[in-house]
Formats: sequence, C-alpha cells, structure tokens
Amino acid sequence: MNKIQSYESRIVWEEGVPRVKLQTMVTKEVLTDLPVAALSLPYKRSDKDIFLERELEFEGKTNAEVMNIRLARKAAAGNTDAVKTIQDRILGKPRQQVESHSITETYSQWLDRTAVEQKEVIKEAEINDKRMV
Repeated sequence: MNKIQSYESRIVWEEGVPRVKLQTMVTKEVLTDLPVAALSLPYKRSDKDIFLERELEFEGKTNAEVMNIRLARKAAAGNTDAVKTIQDRILGKPRQQVESHSITETYSQWLDRTAVEQKEVIKEAEINDKRMV
C-alpha cells in the first residue's frame, strides 16, 4: 500500500496572525489503492444482525467476498442486472462495433457534384416528358 506523502501548505489567519498549516494530500496512487483496501477489510455485521444471529455465514469473510456472494444469490434468484454484471465480469463485456466513415469535400466540390446530379435529374425529367407525349 502507498502512504500519503504529499503535503499542501495553506496560510491560515489565527487571531490576526498568518500561520502556515500543512495539509496532507491524497495522491493518485493512494486513490487507486483505497478500493482494494476497503474490499479487503473484514466484513462487520451490524449489531442488529449479531443480536438476531443473522448472516452467520459471512463471519470471517472480507467485504469483497460478501459482495460477490450476495451478487451471485441475486443472479441465481433471477435478477437480470446481477446476471449481466456477473457475465460482464467473467466473460468480459461484449465487443461493440462502431463503423466510422470520413468524407472530406470542399464547398466548390460539393457545388460541382450537386450541379452534375441536378443535370441528371433534369435529363431524366425531360426523357419522361417525351415518353408521355
């Protein structure tokens, strides 16, 4: 585990006198270790659960183990969100395919292309008019 070692100095006014106070800063490394540390802690049952002797099967397990057991139970009971979560973790999320096309054209090129298309439309209309007569 990483230790918090960064400090930020702040000036605080106490009774009209400026004083420098050091405040510890949480580093990026510490932030990435915090979830792992929290999940690794032993699970603690509430006082009510201890009194009612509930959740005895979680005794001695970590928070991560309890979370996974509860998730698996929800999935087994038919909770589709829990099923999807478990499948995403075990199988990985399905690959998504995104098709991207890039077309570059200047304004004058667009005008030229549009003019050609309009000429073709006009020719077809003239041909259809001649057929009608």
